[in-house]
Amino acid sequence: MILNTVIADPRLQALYQHWSSSRRGRLMPARADIDPLAIPGNVWPHTMLLDVLREDGAVRFRYRRVGEVFWQAMGREPRGRYVDEVLPETAGYREYVVGIYLELVKIRRAIYTENTFTLQRQNLPMLTRRVSLPLSKDGREVDMVLAGHVFEYGRLDLHYAFSLVDGLKQGARIVLDD
Repeated sequence: MILNTVIADPRLQALYQHWSSSRRGRLMPARADIDPLAIPGNVWPHTMLLDVLREDGAVRFRYRRVGEVFWQAMGREPRGRYVDEVLPETAGYREYVVGIYLELVKIRRAIYTENTFTLQRQNLPMLTRRVSLPLSKDGREVDMVLAGHVFEYGRLDLHYAFSLVDGLKQGARIVLDD
């Protein structure tokens, strides 16, 4: 079962389970199918919604809703801004994250990923686990992404953590098919 063998965090498991049950036999649910009240309160700080925008053949992702855990790591609230404008290029981080979302749009399936960051002046790396979930009004084209992120770090103050990144290593990258 995906929840126990692949997704390693119970908050991400709960988000995936809600998304999966909202599909009701479809490939992916619409944003309107996601009931915020059905998502446990301890999951909300770890979630974000991204708009998928297409212009002149290019796909970009814009933050619509960003949970507290994520924007604290960025050092500012990114709502209304584009992912490719907000995330640092350091150690290939921007390319890595945008690549996850581009793959999700292409394959129209949920993706679970893990990566570690090495941080300046820190002995222990920071582990990030994420589940990225496609949403679609018409059932064919992804128009939003619902994502959950969990950061695991030792004694690091998460505020502005991304400004300290000097290395990235991809771990798991799994397409979730029920």
